[in-house]
Parts: sequence; C-alpha cells; structure tokens
Amino acid sequence: MSEEIGRLADRLRPAPPERVAECLDALKRGGMVAPAGIAPADFLREYVLALSNVPACGLMAAIVKLKRGEYAAVRPGFMPVPAELAALARQEARGAREDMARARATAETLRALSKPPPPSPESKARVRALHARFRAQVSADRAEATPPSAGQGQ
Repeated sequence: MSEEIGRLADRLRPAPPERVAECLDALKRGGMVAPAGIAPADFLREYVLALSNVPACGLMAAIVKLKRGEYAAVRPGFMPVPAELAALARQEARGAREDMARARATAETLRALSKPPPPSPESKARVRALHARFRAQVSADRAEATPPSAGQGQ
C-alpha cells in the first residue's frame, strides 16, 4: 500500500518549470498560437506562476487532450491562458488525487485493524473473576490433596 501511495505522490508532485516549458513548447510546435494578451517576454513566467502547484500528471494529460482537440471550451488553434490551463490540469489530476485519498484511507483502515482494541472494563472484570475462581479451585484442590499430618485428629 505504501508503494502505491508513493507512486501516486510522485504523479501528484507539481510540474517543475522545465516541464512546463517543455509542455508549452509542445503546444507551440503543434501549431497552437500563444495568447495575444501576454507579452512574449512574460510568456513563460506567467505560465510557470499559474502552474506552480498543479500536478505534473494533470498537466501532461491536459496537454495531450489540448493537442487532440478534446476540450470543447478551448479553441483548437489557440493555447489557453495560464489560469485556464491550470484549471484544465487540476481537473485532469482529480482522478489521481481521489486515488491518493482512497489509498490513504485504506492504509489507515488497515493500520487501525492491525491494532487490537484495548480491553473493555467488562472483559477485565470477567478475567479477574475467572482468575479468582481458578485460584480458589487450586487452593481447594491442594487442601484436599494434603494428607493430615501425624498427631492431628487424636
């Protein structure tokens, strides 16, 4: 379970700036036009800022879907603005985040099940009563098994 959580954590790590630059370059090479409202000098910085906490797996899935034209709300020939791309990438990462939450919940449940529950006061009282009866029976058995000593009974 911890291996699965580790793999999911790796997928959900934010995309580093180099990866963001590669993804944007892939969109440009695919013929998508950069947003006109962003100055060329600020282009990369604006996208890195918007995508700074977006999981890498979501960014990659969004880039692939953009290149395929699978988003009805995004015009196929134009790159989405930074905030729009971040929203698409977060949407794509939702499945991995849900998988992570399920894996953590499962691991927590397994940890909780592996620990025995503390004994209840009722069960402690039952054990004490059984122990007292056992000790009384052992004492009675010893008293019966001990032969009377000489000189007693006369």
